[in-house]
Amino acid sequence: MIKIGICGLGTVGQSSLEHIIKFKNEIRSNVNVDFEVSHVADLAIESKKLTNHNIIATNNAMDLVKDPEISIIIELIGGTTAALEIITESLKNKKHVITANKALIAEHGNEIFKLARESNSFFGFEASVAGAIPIVKVLTQSMSNEKIFSISGIINGTCNYVLDQMSNKKINFETALKDAQKLGYAEADPSFDIGGNDAAHKISILSSLAYKIGLPYKETYIEGIKNITPMDIKFSDELGYTIKHIGVTRELDKLIECRVHPTLVPKNNILSQVHNVMNAILVKGERFGTSMFYGHGAGGDATASAIVANLVEAINFSQEIDKSNLKISHSIGTLNRKIKNIEQVESSFYLRIHAKDVPGVMAEITNILANEKISIEAVSQHEPEETDSLIPIVMITNSVPGLCINKAIDKIQLLKNVDDKVNSIRVLKLNEK
Repeated sequence: MIKIGICGLGTVGQSSLEHIIKFKNEIRSNVNVDFEVSHVADLAIESKKLTNHNIIATNNAMDLVKDPEISIIIELIGGTTAALEIITESLKNKKHVITANKALIAEHGNEIFKLARESNSFFGFEASVAGAIPIVKVLTQSMSNEKIFSISGIINGTCNYVLDQMSNKKINFETALKDAQKLGYAEADPSFDIGGNDAAHKISILSSLAYKIGLPYKETYIEGIKNITPMDIKFSDELGYTIKHIGVTRELDKLIECRVHPTLVPKNNILSQVHNVMNAILVKGERFGTSMFYGHGAGGDATASAIVANLVEAINFSQEIDKSNLKISHSIGTLNRKIKNIEQVESSFYLRIHAKDVPGVMAEITNILANEKISIEAVSQHEPEETDSLIPIVMITNSVPGLCINKAIDKIQLLKNVDDKVNSIRVLKLNEK
């Protein structure tokens, strides 16, 4: 009998527990040994309702870690302090571990994978990226022998919902965010999501899996969506684009790009059709071309589905049936690749400039761009929103390094006929690998 301990009975913990109990027969058909959730731990355990009274409950997760009868620990408490202790001590005690904790892996993954190797333990983290989408398994097994050119996609449901509502309902960022909070799509403190950190954790994990590098989170470029305005939504729409928050990692000339930021996506690109809180990931490879993975990226049921998939693997791992998980911990960090600075990353850019309606202002702007070797692929001038106010000028540039566009913006903002900050957003091109 394999005994399992669950640490954390929040939304995901409760869903995982219910899923394991409800679908035990289906899970049992995929393993050759019986199992049970024997223990659960939560700081507020007194307030949790447990329908199975045979489960031992405690408010101290370390009780589960130290229990020699428990073989598998499922860590679902979140955060990077207590959770780190739970996972590291579990691995040191040669227990198998499953987690949905993306922040912990992104920030301490190198240490955790090393411990998993040394203890010969299963470490499953499918639920840490894109919920029910099995992207971790795809990269580590199905595509493990492929050369991956790039991974890009929508990997934060909150950002996608907010931008989607801004576009469809013609509302501002603050209103769309409040709607997301009312529906439970955004936290009371949404900064982690809308600031881009959640997506950055996920793309750094995917980058390390695809390119066999150490976790690059600290070097990942992070930009959120709070500066996106209804004006940007409207103008990008007129130019044939939709604004999405995109995570990108790719290898080019033995350098790795790892970044998350708002992006203008062409309307004929499939990512522009990903709506509400859904996630979608595009993987481009040398031989298989492009594959897309789409589904629910968050929520109790979606995440529980990934947890249970890892549970089957952990049980089979413990019975010496499938040791393929070991190659994940063995491959992470085996290659030494530098992360490309965002200022060296080339991209087309959307620029929104507010200028006075006076002769020569457009020439001044285009001269600055030309001096930085930036050409203009599209330009439009719009009517001012109010009488005697500034005229919005919108441009799409050719593909240039970020450093060039930043230099040009600094110079444009110094022009006496230009007021307000120049807003820039990267543009996704169809021919990008």
